[in-house]
Amino acid sequence: MRYPVRFPWLLAVLFLALAAGCAPLQPAPERGWEALEPPASEGPLAEWLGEFDPARNDGKSGFRLLDEGAEAFRWRVMSVRMARERIQVQAYIWRNDAAGRVLMGELLAAADRGVRVSLLLDDVDARGRDATLAAIAEHSNIEVRVFNPFRSREGLLRASAEFFFRGSDLNHRMHNKAWVVDGRLAITGGRNVGDEYFEASRDYNFADLDLVVVGPLVREIDRSFVEFWNSPGAIEVERLAREAGAMDRLAMQHGALRAWVAQNHTHPLMRMEPLNGQPVPQPVADPAAYVWTSRAEFVVDDEAKARGRGKGSRVADALGERLRGVERELLIVSPYFVPGRDGTAQLSRMSESGVRVQVLTNSLAANDVAFTHAGYARRRHALLDAGVELFELRPTGAPRWARLERDRGIEASQASLHSKLLVFDREEAFVGSFNLDPRSAETNSESGVFVRDPVLVEQLQALHQRGIRPRVAFRVGRDDTGGLEWRDGDGNVYQYEPKAGIWRRFISGVTRILPVEPLL
Repeated sequence: MRYPVRFPWLLAVLFLALAAGCAPLQPAPERGWEALEPPASEGPLAEWLGEFDPARNDGKSGFRLLDEGAEAFRWRVMSVRMARERIQVQAYIWRNDAAGRVLMGELLAAADRGVRVSLLLDDVDARGRDATLAAIAEHSNIEVRVFNPFRSREGLLRASAEFFFRGSDLNHRMHNKAWVVDGRLAITGGRNVGDEYFEASRDYNFADLDLVVVGPLVREIDRSFVEFWNSPGAIEVERLAREAGAMDRLAMQHGALRAWVAQNHTHPLMRMEPLNGQPVPQPVADPAAYVWTSRAEFVVDDEAKARGRGKGSRVADALGERLRGVERELLIVSPYFVPGRDGTAQLSRMSESGVRVQVLTNSLAANDVAFTHAGYARRRHALLDAGVELFELRPTGAPRWARLERDRGIEASQASLHSKLLVFDREEAFVGSFNLDPRSAETNSESGVFVRDPVLVEQLQALHQRGIRPRVAFRVGRDDTGGLEWRDGDGNVYQYEPKAGIWRRFISGVTRILPVEPLL
């Protein structure tokens, strides 16, 4: 049998793709274990906390919710400018857009004045930017590591081939986030770095949520960063880049960032002054900016989970313990809500026993990952039958966090939910990176903070209630025939996934019949 001439070429391409996917990384040089350092003893944060000394006040830590994009961006910038010794950043996604460039410029400026910067990025977004990251890592005060990297460093074909052969390893990702300054202040939660996470994109924007933490609990977040930084899966970007970074390339990066900022100084993220006469935001070093409490706990998964080497999830276990103890009310905000058979049964039992269960998730039209919606859609009927109240974010119903058109002159854009929040009996709440889906439970590393302070819990409960308002979210229910219906605040009633196009419905529908729920 004779094959077409192109067949050997196809074999060659597949062989090269396979070789790229299976080739080992260069052996890692021996590196010492970097120990957890004490908090900085000098600098603005150290001086402020030394004077205020919350540790002597029953060991309380200070917490501030960052539920609005501009404020979340502003606090990151202000904290970096206050750094004296070190900045540690752990991120799942870091876009090369306005937000990513400005914050990278702030980190470079901090490094220029002697601050040590440790940047740990998951490879889900870092792949393809080795040269840029290696150039930045040439700075004497900056080190960049990439977590669980692909062996093929660019190209969709190579990545696809590698994922085919190494999918069980590459499917695991580092999804938890941390932003630690001088061991004194930390920002943690669900927000990545990108325009859409700070509500500054013209295409779509996320309603997101993180927590600023100052005081003793920062030590635990710092400890978590050090564990992931020392992980065998955290690879120096210099080992991945085809060409080593050079000081001239670092200078080029500096120059490019400065030129970009000069050309885009009117960008909303650059406008740090109050908007439209609103009050001046409270500074980082203002005790009144925080709620102070010792009733909080930081929980994080083992780093081995993000490499596919660990079993179980500390965060899932902690959430499960709280869920089993709920007696009256459970409020859930999860952008990617895939409860599965067991989760659906648990929520149904809770609802049938008299617990009020309210869930806010993305509608199909608002979901930025359409196929993930299928894992939720197939469970809607069972949840509604058990009395669970379902709300889906409207794509044009941006919550309080997204005041784009009025405040910053950004044109109308699609809204999407990215906050992760649970409130248990209005007595305890969770804010973190954990989605209620199989990926967070079994595959990705996650983290979060449990708080029992009544002021914080009330603030978080209020966020949930604002998110399910009719002008913001569809209420999902049953019509007279038993079919699904969606109602909005304008009096409209929909019999199909509202505002979702045919292509989105097709993707979700096909995914719903495939046996892929554990992967969602």
